[in-house]
Amino acid sequence: MNFINNIPYKLGSFFEENNIDLELRKEFNATKLYSSYRYSEIHLFGKTFESVCYLWFMDNKLVNIEYRFHKKHMQLFINSINEELPKNNPLDKDPFVKEYQYYVFQDGVAIHIINLDRNFFLLRVSNMPSLPRIKKQLNQQ
Repeated sequence: MNFINNIPYKLGSFFEENNIDLELRKEFNATKLYSSYRYSEIHLFGKTFESVCYLWFMDNKLVNIEYRFHKKHMQLFINSINEELPKNNPLDKDPFVKEYQYYVFQDGVAIHIINLDRNFFLLRVSNMPSLPRIKKQLNQQ
């Protein structure tokens, strides 16, 4: 998926202790979950968007990258991401969540488009797939 290469953060990159933008959100036994609330511009699908970025680290590695966008761009994101995916594996509504949400797992990366409210949606890029969804996809093969 080419659009992932335009995201300035890379899944699996390591936590930088000197990054003052990171805030500890939750601590488990050997895992710490951090987020970074950053306002930024990002260039995707031939356009520049203003967004807030959330970075989630577990075991000192980046596992989730989330961007909040204005709802008017949601259909553009769905269509553009589907153009980069194989025809047999498009973004689809996730049947395992109650919220209005699109989901796909491709090449080891999970992509979510989540309806937040009437004004915003969230684009989530993660290396932590939805396990029930993966089981369903494997059973169909």
